[in-house]
Amino acid sequence: MEKITLLESFNISKKNKQINEKDYNNIMDLLNELSELDPKCLSEDDYEKLIKYLPLSPTHNNQVLAAGCNVIASLCSVDLARHYFGEKITVAIVNILKSLSSRINKDKYIQECLLQTCRAVGNLCYYHEENTKCALKEGCLLITMGLLKTNINENIQPVVIGLLLNLTHLDDYNYKFQDNMIEELNLYGIQYMEYKNNNYRFYINLVSVMINIVRKSSSNTKITDYEKCYFIDRLLETYNMHINITSICIKFIKQVSKTYNVYNWILKEKHKTLIEVLDKYEENQEEDPKRIVKKICDIIILLSNDDGSMEKNKQLDVLYLVEWLLKKLNSNNLYVKLSAVRSLGNFSRFKYEPIHTTISPANIIMKHLTWFINNLDQSIKDKNSLMEVSILCLFKNILYVTNFESVYENDIDKLIKTTIDVLNHTTFNPIVMKGLDVITYIIRKGVS
Repeated sequence: MEKITLLESFNISKKNKQINEKDYNNIMDLLNELSELDPKCLSEDDYEKLIKYLPLSPTHNNQVLAAGCNVIASLCSVDLARHYFGEKITVAIVNILKSLSSRINKDKYIQECLLQTCRAVGNLCYYHEENTKCALKEGCLLITMGLLKTNINENIQPVVIGLLLNLTHLDDYNYKFQDNMIEELNLYGIQYMEYKNNNYRFYINLVSVMINIVRKSSSNTKITDYEKCYFIDRLLETYNMHINITSICIKFIKQVSKTYNVYNWILKEKHKTLIEVLDKYEENQEEDPKRIVKKICDIIILLSNDDGSMEKNKQLDVLYLVEWLLKKLNSNNLYVKLSAVRSLGNFSRFKYEPIHTTISPANIIMKHLTWFINNLDQSIKDKNSLMEVSILCLFKNILYVTNFESVYENDIDKLIKTTIDVLNHTTFNPIVMKGLDVITYIIRKGVS
């Protein structure tokens, strides 16, 4: 291709130190034209020539380097270009980034060169395993994190976060993340929000990077470190009506909990944010809001099943959740209603040492025993086996940690009768087992 051949002439002239201002203007025009080519229409030979002749040496000025990197970034919109450019170009671009990172200032040409270099590396690595591994080997992750601490223009910040996202996408790679990487990204996100930036894509990508780190981290990060991720809380508070931002934040909370198999860390204020989000989306019948509601319900169920939630310093937070869950028993959203019963069933097994400031969840839930008995009776008629099992499980746990002193005699009689009705109408093993457990605990309590 003639345009690519012209690059060779420029390189020869530069080697011979025969470059003037007109030549630089011509090469800039040529590079801009090359960046607009259709990457699918270029042959393997064309890519080989680009690798050989593109001005990517640090000896070129920042304007030419920026234009050269722009060619790479633009052509790498397709996997074919990523494949042909491969390791040689990836190493060259990372070296440019390395050089730039040590001399960043507010000079517009340096900032433009940085922008195009980050675009080029990011696009080279976009779901391309070999190029990503190559960039990581060259230290690109550490270099990119370092950029966040420098004086880069606002329009470059989303590109840097996009580059981080593309560097952290590998599943089968032994990443060596800095121990404070989540903390630094959390702080960076908060600072970005303080300027009232409404770049939704930036926030989604930043949280996605944090999720990647959680999933693949080999560091000694503790679960308590994630309690300090106030950036997530701020996003949920500020953008809780933005579906995609809300969804990615919920995904982060779920990923941390799943990775560490610990859910009680959410009781460090995040539980209040989660239930506020659920309250907003509860009645929305669109698919995305329904998924968000389901995820929050599932998180709360798992939180209620985490023995760490019984710790003394979490008692008031648990009781706060219990009071909220009791309100959800009348939800029109059936998944929310069922999840509330399941979560209350789990919380009802929490047995606290009696102190003047708190009472056990079971004692609070016991006040609503009539509702559960009536709904168990209705579940039998509706053949709603999931609700039956969930309510019976709740009864079993309540009976285990409390006595009948605060229960009306009519409620006790109805509880016994309804439980027997359950056993009479089904042979479904989980229901039978839970029903027998309830009867067993009633007998142990000495009720006749």
